[in-house]
Amino acid sequence: MRPQRFPIAIVGALGLAAAACSPEQRPEATDRPPAADAPVKPGVGDRASAATETGDVKLALSMDKTVDASGINVDTDPATKIVTLNGTVASAEQKARAEAIAVREAAGFRVVNHLVVKRKAD
Repeated sequence: MRPQRFPIAIVGALGLAAAACSPEQRPEATDRPPAADAPVKPGVGDRASAATETGDVKLALSMDKTVDASGINVDTDPATKIVTLNGTVASAEQKARAEAIAVREAAGFRVVNHLVVKRKAD
């Protein structure tokens, strides 16, 4: 009867392969600095943060009794960290108040106010 060497050879080969692929011995992208011309893409965390900022601003606008937020659209760009207010409001005071609320709620983001004052027809 012959001894079974085949399973031992496979286990040994797997051990060598695992050692050859160990993180200490292979250069990974994380070990190298990013290329200077590599585009910076917003990551999942950035997009989540932007979505949170959009939600926070929308909620604060809707809760404020001095601003009619029904005509206001809030857009957030995670790459540029800009919150943009688009749409219409009934007065210059509401426009200024909406911007102040967005600035307060979107800490770390720049606010661009593209709201248009449009008085409602009586």
